[in-house]
Amino acid sequence: MYPAWLQIALDLIGALIRLIGMVLFGLGAGWVVLDLLRKPEQAWQVQIAVYLGFVGLGIGMAHFLAPAALGGFGIGLGVAIFLWGLPKKEKTEEEK
Repeated sequence: MYPAWLQIALDLIGALIRLIGMVLFGLGAGWVVLDLLRKPEQAWQVQIAVYLGFVGLGIGMAHFLAPAALGGFGIGLGVAIFLWGLPKKEKTEEEK
């Protein structure tokens, strides 16, 4: 078997990789959801399906994932909402 220090190191590396992966997955999922919800040419049924799918994803992740992985997903989703979800300020003539 592995020595105890190596097992602890591998567990730590695995947890960090899982956290980083879930942050990146949260960023990607947040961008896709915001992109699909903002398209005005889509039917309202598509927007409802995207919303319900995203809620279902959150419920499934809350049930099956470790708390740290779910926290990483929440961090990634929050960053995606702040990056792409907030309205943009229009530039004035002085700034151009």
